[in-house]
Amino acid sequence: MDSFMPRWMAPGPSDAPPYPRQQQQEAAPFVLGDLTDAVFVLDRDWHITYVNEQAERLMRRARTELLGRNLWEEFPETAGCEFHHQLHRALAEQVTVCFAEYSPPFDTWFEVRAYPSAQGLSVFFRPLQEWRRAGQVVRGSEHFLSSVLDSLSAHVAVLDGSGRIVSVNAAWQRFAAGACGVGANYLAMTDAAAHAGEEYARAVARGIRDVLAGRQEHFELEYPNHGATERRWFLMRVTRFAGPGPLQVVVAHEDITARRKAEKAHRRLAREEAARGEAETARAHLHAVLERITDGFVAVDRQWRFTYVNRHAEAWFNRKREELLGRSMTDAIPGTEGSEIQALLHRAVDTQVPCEAEVPSITMPDRWLRLVAYPSPEGISIYFRDSTEQRRAEERLRFLTEVSTALVRSLEDADTLQAVTRLLVPTLADGCALVGDGTPEERVLAVAAAGRELEVSLREVLERPPSLAGPVGDAVEQARHTGEAVLLNGARLLAVPLRAHERTQGVLVLLRLSPGRHYGAEDAALARELARRTALALENTRLYRTARRAIALRDETLGIVSHDLVTPLCTINILCGTTELYLLPAGEAGQRAREHLRKIRQTVADMSRLLEELLSVNRLEEGRLSLDLEELEVPHLLSRVRDANAPLAAARSLHLEVEHEPGLPPVLADPARVLRVFQNLVDNAIKFTPPGGHIRLRAEAAGDHVRFRVSDTGRGIEPESLPYIFDRFWQASHASKAGAGLGLAITKGLIEAHGGNIQVESTVGKGTTFLFTLPMA
Repeated sequence: MDSFMPRWMAPGPSDAPPYPRQQQQEAAPFVLGDLTDAVFVLDRDWHITYVNEQAERLMRRARTELLGRNLWEEFPETAGCEFHHQLHRALAEQVTVCFAEYSPPFDTWFEVRAYPSAQGLSVFFRPLQEWRRAGQVVRGSEHFLSSVLDSLSAHVAVLDGSGRIVSVNAAWQRFAAGACGVGANYLAMTDAAAHAGEEYARAVARGIRDVLAGRQEHFELEYPNHGATERRWFLMRVTRFAGPGPLQVVVAHEDITARRKAEKAHRRLAREEAARGEAETARAHLHAVLERITDGFVAVDRQWRFTYVNRHAEAWFNRKREELLGRSMTDAIPGTEGSEIQALLHRAVDTQVPCEAEVPSITMPDRWLRLVAYPSPEGISIYFRDSTEQRRAEERLRFLTEVSTALVRSLEDADTLQAVTRLLVPTLADGCALVGDGTPEERVLAVAAAGRELEVSLREVLERPPSLAGPVGDAVEQARHTGEAVLLNGARLLAVPLRAHERTQGVLVLLRLSPGRHYGAEDAALARELARRTALALENTRLYRTARRAIALRDETLGIVSHDLVTPLCTINILCGTTELYLLPAGEAGQRAREHLRKIRQTVADMSRLLEELLSVNRLEEGRLSLDLEELEVPHLLSRVRDANAPLAAARSLHLEVEHEPGLPPVLADPARVLRVFQNLVDNAIKFTPPGGHIRLRAEAAGDHVRFRVSDTGRGIEPESLPYIFDRFWQASHASKAGAGLGLAITKGLIEAHGGNIQVESTVGKGTTFLFTLPMA
């Protein structure tokens, strides 16, 4: 890059004597006169004030002709040359300058040094005859180097210390197209681009400025310069050249698009190679996994040709994978055409959606497969496993569920057991019977068979005494006494005891008469589970019937007792009245007797009310409750309830409020029964609401019914008690146990007898609300 540094800016010979930094014009005659260099002195107006003898000789002018004269007027050929420029710079900037320049008029190279002072310039110069030939060589070298730079494809420019372009090569000229040539300030142009927000311009300006300032010797930056039709990249290099002469910086822009494309292609190739390697590794790993799984796995392409077969698929097809790979599925596996498997695979390919189903096997007709097909643009992947046993287990479970459903359908229906035996035929047996512990006429609970003749024959055999019932009777008795399943008659007869709670309640008898059908271990296990569930159902039926009989007996007893106690209680009440009127003595003794009679009458009233509640419950349950229905105005009904309970509520410091929606239609109800419902609910609210609380009665429309609410701010009901609140004899855990616990049961019965319903909402600590409905008139 030395060709971009003019030789006249290079330093002179190293043995040149140093010059003093300041010259005093007054000392010039006796100091400068002895120097071997030519010297002349200028004032600040460029007038020559001193010339020594060497200067006279070299300038070929007498000093008398030069003193007082203007330098540039006496030597006009120097105007505009480097000599002119450097002297002006030395005087203006007050800096010492040193340079070399060739003078065509004298055909001589001169070394020039100029020293500024307050009065002007002292200029020392001497001829450099030895540079004449060197200059020619240098000029030739510079021309050669310039030619070499012009031949480069890189765009090259040389900047001075201020960032101004002082030289460019041909590529730069073509690239810049005159917009950024010699004389332009390249640094200022990059600063302007950075302020305009152009990408990378800020980094370029900062890099050039760092190189100019000496903070770094070299700066590089790759940047894009994309056109409308192609994407191109350039590498910018900024290099500092600093020597004894002026600072110079070389800026080169190289088109690296081809290199970038090559690097990108190389990276892509490397990624592809890495991906290919990873894919091969993943494929090997996948194949290893597919070989270890217990499922069969095959892959086929779009032409239905096998591309992969794992070892489990080999075992299932009973064919080596070498016999299958590359062959069409329909050719390699007979029976594929028109099968359910083919239909499933075609559906997956057509819809490009994974499909899964249970399908019969092609190679093993008595087996089933769980098949999953995953389609892809390349073909389809197929996973399958033998699901025969799983299907059989599911069928057994479904069969047990059906039998259990039939067993719990009714606890009193005698046809239930008969329905169970029909479910077992022909799934589990050709003939089936349930044998109980009753008399010979009653012990055959149910019989079913594949044909009417077999059913009649089996029933006749089982109704005989065990000693005359042959193998069937032997199997029944053995199962009954041992409590274990019995398998006889060549595994065609299976007898299983019906056991529940360590008690045998009968025997399940199963017969298989069809050729080739025998009972195995799985059949025996299924039969034992069926027998267990049947035994539990029979036990529940027995317990249910016992409970119903006990309840019926209790209700009958309560009804009789309640009815029979009414007359004695009435007699006691009458006798108390007669005694009080005619038999009591006067005075304090009579007063004490009246108090005892009052307590007797109160007890009789409580007993009468309890008996009435018991009789009401019986009438409700037996459906013998009669209603005298009337149209009742809702506001009037609520007013009656409020008037009847206001004194008691006030006595307990409770606020009783009544409200209703306007325009409510009347309800169709029995007045006495409805008032009793309200009374039961309001009595409970008053009983369980602390002083200062609120009781609210509200009515609102609810379809073709009117909904009534009785709310309180009492202690509420525990969540675990809510399901039982309408049961007979139920009482809250915090109740005083004064009543019989029949009030809410009677309330529910009365509401339902009117065609309405009742429910309760309660939060502990906040209160309880009873909601019931009555039909509109």
